[in-house]
Amino acid sequence: MRVVWAFPGQGSQRKDMGVGLFDRHPGTLARADAVLGRSVRELAADQAALRDTRVLQPVLYTIGALTYLDRAAREPQPDCMIGHSLGEYTALYASGALDFETGLRLVVARAEIMGRASGGAMLAVVGLDVERLREVMRREGVDDIDVANHNSPVQTVLSGPEDSVRALAPVLRREGAGKCVLLHISVAAHSRYMAGAADELAAVLDTVTFHEPRVPVVSNVTARPHRADRIALRLREHMCLGVRWWDSLAHLVGQGVTELVELGPGSVLTKLWATARTELAPPTGGQGRAARTAPEPGAGAGGDGAAAPGTRTPTAAPGRRRAPVTRERLGSPRFRERYGTELAWITSGTGDGAVGDEVCRAARAAGLAACTDPVLGARRQESLGRAGRHGWGIGLRPGADAGEQVTALLAHEVPYVEAGHPHGPDAALVRFRFTGAHRAPGGAPVAVRHVVARVTGPEQAAAFLRPPAPELLAELVGTGALSAREADVARELPVASDLAVQHPGGWHADGADVCQLLPAVAALATRSPGPEPVHVGLCGVVGTPEQAATAFALGAAFLVSTSLTACAPEARLADPLKDTLARAGDDDVTWAPTERHATLGVLARVVRRGTLFPARAGLLYRLLREHRYFADVPEPRRRHVEEHLLGGPATEPAAHTRADGRPRTADVFRRYVRETARRTPAGDPLRPLDHQLLCDPDLTHFNRAAAGTPLAAWTARTPAAVAGHLLTNAAELLTERAPKRAETRP
Repeated sequence: MRVVWAFPGQGSQRKDMGVGLFDRHPGTLARADAVLGRSVRELAADQAALRDTRVLQPVLYTIGALTYLDRAAREPQPDCMIGHSLGEYTALYASGALDFETGLRLVVARAEIMGRASGGAMLAVVGLDVERLREVMRREGVDDIDVANHNSPVQTVLSGPEDSVRALAPVLRREGAGKCVLLHISVAAHSRYMAGAADELAAVLDTVTFHEPRVPVVSNVTARPHRADRIALRLREHMCLGVRWWDSLAHLVGQGVTELVELGPGSVLTKLWATARTELAPPTGGQGRAARTAPEPGAGAGGDGAAAPGTRTPTAAPGRRRAPVTRERLGSPRFRERYGTELAWITSGTGDGAVGDEVCRAARAAGLAACTDPVLGARRQESLGRAGRHGWGIGLRPGADAGEQVTALLAHEVPYVEAGHPHGPDAALVRFRFTGAHRAPGGAPVAVRHVVARVTGPEQAAAFLRPPAPELLAELVGTGALSAREADVARELPVASDLAVQHPGGWHADGADVCQLLPAVAALATRSPGPEPVHVGLCGVVGTPEQAATAFALGAAFLVSTSLTACAPEARLADPLKDTLARAGDDDVTWAPTERHATLGVLARVVRRGTLFPARAGLLYRLLREHRYFADVPEPRRRHVEEHLLGGPATEPAAHTRADGRPRTADVFRRYVRETARRTPAGDPLRPLDHQLLCDPDLTHFNRAAAGTPLAAWTARTPAAVAGHLLTNAAELLTERAPKRAETRP
């Protein structure tokens, strides 16, 4: 028998809670009184005081901790622990992840931050499943309310602005909800509206050192066990993401847990467990509902959906319709677990600097993975620190400063990078991937950092799916960049954790499109070394629900948005340029040389509306092919370039000039495209016709599909709105088109 100890959260308080516990644990009680500066015993008896969340949360944490001490004194430790919302802090204390006083101080800070929030409300809905709720909200045009707690198939808590929540209640009653109860709370907890509060809490969490739990603690955010190096991130996300209680119970059932012991006032969690045991536990001689559910679309990419040798793939019972596809079930569940997301989606960019911390923060609050463009300049250290604390990735490109970039990434504990390496892995990327690599107790190789590599063909993918070259590892060990132990582990793992297949162009002109490349690359990924699967997704090409549905049907494990992200209200791009991107169609896009590898003839897709960049970059490229030195360019053309393209003599600045004072035409070209890229995000008014707007297919596809809808305006294209629109509608399409099973006849 496997047992879980569960700690309830806010709402479980009862009159006279803690009676008896206080007398049996006076030492712990005294420490709590010292932290709070007030008597917990007196506060627990003061019903008026307990109406203030700033009082209630610390009191509930303390009583939960005392209940744990009481139980642990007479019974062995359980197999795992779990806590509902606030109760997760108690579970982390009980597991040894942090000490009692530190946990209490965190709860006090959390309560103070939440106490300052206002204007929100929460609605408990009984009788409608979560997908039905989302369907009703979509139909009614309600897009400002989030699912805060998914407690059971028929019990959900919604969170959002008070007026919207109150207006939704009668609608849900008409749709068949048995109960719609407005909770006594004035904040929109576990919703996007707590993102600011989450950032405040993150500053406090950064001061805490968490330890590996002695007993696994299931996270409300991921429905999987906590890891010490991600507890701070998960608690930050805990403020603005929903509590996945039902998914957590399903995980426990899947792990063989048969008994839940509720440690704290009330019995709400015990009742929810009884429902889970009935709904999810496998019946005698068969498999339960969880096992009978059809495999998740896209789970086959990278091997996630493959059945173990010798097992039979579960099928739905005769006469029963396949479970509806939801956006949370699209893609690979292991991908979502690896990156701690609710949806199989990465919010990224094209490398032009438009995607920064603000976009990533919004994406993480929406349950998405996120990756900033390569960070340069004075703000780099600050941005890397945020990425390490909050769990988003950084774009990494090859170059002379790649080693310096990786040193900074490792110093700030950035969890993953998005690699744009057309020639395959280099030393800096291998160093990032395998620093900290070790072997698990059973000897399996483990890499603690991840690499999402963008690829445009099978050969490039194969280079990332192999272990690093022996000579490269020898070089890294020789210079001290990797230890001998880390290099030994690296010999058994692929360089990439995941692959994102993007639209061929520039380097590849073989005509293959992503629908051909995805299955081919996914097949290669199934043969990669190591115990963990390499997930394969699509990057920068999916801009409509139909395309998303097709991608997942073909086996995509995840999707990456690129140019589409540049239109987000949070993106670092001047508003007029966002408007230009949001209006761009296929006819507004062309191919032009850019700085990266341009001297070799590599082109990129750029917007040509409202800018002379494609023509001017093309002119300079033709000149560099014809003239090695800029002085050899005919004088009229040279003067035109200096006056209209460079805004000054080609010999300035000195960084672009050879020692003999003769600038190469290639240097002039690089100067123009580099300065154009640097000026573009701010929409430099001095050079309004030199904007370099990269444009992947996902943007023009989305623009075409969104015409005439609220999402036609860039101001509405938040990461949550874009990913939610595409994935929700893709899930509906897959549900509608799934083959229906014939009813069996007696």
